[in-house]
Amino acid sequence: MKMKVVNKKKFVKAILTIIFIFVLGFLVINNVLASNEAVETKEIEYVVCKGDTLWKIADKYKLENQDPREYIYEIKKLNNMTSATIYEGQIIKILLVEDK
Repeated sequence: MKMKVVNKKKFVKAILTIIFIFVLGFLVINNVLASNEAVETKEIEYVVCKGDTLWKIADKYKLENQDPREYIYEIKKLNNMTSATIYEGQIIKILLVEDK
């Protein structure tokens, strides 16, 4: 089936809009990836205090735009934990994340 372009101006405008959206999307994704690489992480030992939870620790030490669940996942993986239960006096490894 052969299609014919009836309105060339609308067609060109639509193609340019699609190209603009792709370029804009590429720039946004590239910026997000670059901002994630601009951090320095250091593994430190943390002594769990009374009332601490992984969520509270994550809120305190994660990056500003990072989801606390991602940080908790990293803590659990770093400490070979199968649950999120921690105890007062327990020493766990956490990631100290700093912007460069």
